[in-house]
Amino acid sequence: MKTVLKLLLFTVAALLLSVVLIVWLALTDRPLVQRDSAMTPADVARVRDLLGAADPRKHPQEGEVVRTFHADGNDLDLILNDASRRLLHGAGRVVLEEQSARVQLSVQWRGSPFGQWLNVEAQVRQTPGWPVLERLQMGRVPVPSGLARWLLVQGIAHYGVTEQVQTVVGMVQRITLQPNEVVLDYVWRPDGLRTVMMPPADQQRLRAYVERLAPLVRKGHEPVPLASLLPPLFDLARGRADAAGGSDEAAAQENRSALIALALYATGQSPSRFVQEARHWTKPLPRPVLLRGREDFAMHFLVSAVLAAEGGGRLADAIGLYKEISDSRGGSGFSFNDIAADRAGTRFGQIAVRDPRRLQAGLSKGVTDDDFMPGVADLPEFLNEAEFKTTYGEIGAPAYERMQAEIERRVASRPLLH
Repeated sequence: MKTVLKLLLFTVAALLLSVVLIVWLALTDRPLVQRDSAMTPADVARVRDLLGAADPRKHPQEGEVVRTFHADGNDLDLILNDASRRLLHGAGRVVLEEQSARVQLSVQWRGSPFGQWLNVEAQVRQTPGWPVLERLQMGRVPVPSGLARWLLVQGIAHYGVTEQVQTVVGMVQRITLQPNEVVLDYVWRPDGLRTVMMPPADQQRLRAYVERLAPLVRKGHEPVPLASLLPPLFDLARGRADAAGGSDEAAAQENRSALIALALYATGQSPSRFVQEARHWTKPLPRPVLLRGREDFAMHFLVSAVLAAEGGGRLADAIGLYKEISDSRGGSGFSFNDIAADRAGTRFGQIAVRDPRRLQAGLSKGVTDDDFMPGVADLPEFLNEAEFKTTYGEIGAPAYERMQAEIERRVASRPLLH
């Protein structure tokens, strides 16, 4: 009996030592990938134009025609790095080669006594269909490709996106890796893509909020304040979350759906763009939605809130900033008050998923614009490009940064945005 016990203790100790050794080998003091900040406005513009040019809806064809999409290697590298920063709080890089690609990630592991960085490097190789994982290394630990593929499948299942991944895989016919670009051959199936963009459970949640909006805007044609729509929709979110068990995760999911419904309504977009069955839902009558008396503020606020709630705030910041730069080059001009609406919306969206029940409780008492949108009447707007450069220089210049800091101070002062 003592021999068995000693053997058992020795086995447990060996396993623990092996785990410690693997962690020690996997973590290092320096990141493999060191990159600058996430997407700039110019980066966002380039990726937006790339995706817009490839939109199959602009080139309708009958039947399941195989289409081709060319993605520049620099843009893929840009998107991977931005996603790594927003989702993993790290940095990423992709290097395209002939019939292969090398992907590198550095993720910070705070508080570890073995090192602060987990560095991951993967090599994928060209095949007649999808590329296959040829090599994976975590720090100094090589991971067998079979185990790596199993871990990938388990991760997809853990996050509940198996159906969406299968839909995308079913559409893609071939991926060709070239030194400077990736060529994607795919079959356009819009119904399948709608499912990827919004899974069935999310579609049902969205319906609840779209149909809740209908009686709120039923009478009259005059503009409706955003402050009057937020409490009833987030009260519904709180009730639905409580019915689902009252967890923070359930509350965050409901908050996201409420924000999506509001953003679609304020921007005049039909939910059927994402959900085919939405054509049969009760439709709210169209009315302008106002924030501090302006329709554009409500749009800025809600679109930024949705982007922040769906995937982090940095991309929302870049998209809002890009719009302002575009305006200064031929539109209404650069407006710092629009930037303030973007920043307030981004903060609102972040709180909606990070502290969802506090936001629901705060909105349940009723709100005014002052609760979630700072005063901006004194901020410069309608600046053309020459005026902007004369007064503020370039993006990131001291005068510009001082204005940004003032906007951040005002946003942080709002009761709902602490």
